[in-house]
Amino acid sequence: MSNILTTNTFYGTVPQMVSQPTPSIVMVEPISYEFQVVEYMDGDRIAKVSLQVKQNIHDQYGNVKTAGFWQDVPRIKMML
Repeated sequence: MSNILTTNTFYGTVPQMVSQPTPSIVMVEPISYEFQVVEYMDGDRIAKVSLQVKQNIHDQYGNVKTAGFWQDVPRIKMML
């Protein structure tokens, strides 16, 4: 009996590298808020006062991409 090991050689194909698509990153656009207090005048007297807010959307460099419009903030009543 001989002590020789037998071997087999297998040849396979190496898969070619497939270029992957460039990964994309989804980032939320920054939002800023502006507030102002508006006094509605009736002649020399203040008829109404309201708080208004405007929401602006910016690009990645901080420039205003979409400017919002002024709208009244809803008033709520809370008991102390």
